[in-house]
Amino acid sequence: MQTLKINLHGESWTLKKFECSEDYLNECLKVARKMKVPLTQALLNPFFYYYLKIPSIPSVDHLPGNKRTGLLNTPKNQIEIILDGKKISKLYIKDLNQEQLLFPLYNIHKTEIKEKQSPGIYIEQKAVGFIASYEIKVDDFTIDDLQFNLLHFNDKQLLQKPSYQNKKVLFRKRETLLIYQNSFEVL
Repeated sequence: MQTLKINLHGESWTLKKFECSEDYLNECLKVARKMKVPLTQALLNPFFYYYLKIPSIPSVDHLPGNKRTGLLNTPKNQIEIILDGKKISKLYIKDLNQEQLLFPLYNIHKTEIKEKQSPGIYIEQKAVGFIASYEIKVDDFTIDDLQFNLLHFNDKQLLQKPSYQNKKVLFRKRETLLIYQNSFEVL
């Protein structure tokens, strides 16, 4: 068996809608009141989670809710395909745009979502660096069996978790630096 690894580098974007039980929401509001800030600001403060003392929510990354995330289509993005430690391909999200080609080079699954945000609290983040490393064991690698998942979410194009032969690949690691974070409430 061979090990196929797909590394994503560049800038990631995440939008998470905070959704939790009534009990957790009351605890969160109580801690935000003690900190004398609105809940939208408190969710971005690392000390909020220390004061919250809910083991299942140790940080903003573990907040319950619906999340949209992926590698942004910017000039900084890069996709590496590595088979048994040997880099066999390096490409960019723009290479996956195959509308002008007679025969597609890569297997692409596109999803388009145009949605207005429903009422609730949202957290938007941008990070830069080594966005994700995915891994899967394969018998015999062919590029045609690798599927890239592109999400068009409102005005953003995101590359999401790839798959191989319709099997999910395993997330291994990420090393990023958070460059932007915002929390807002839609009423």
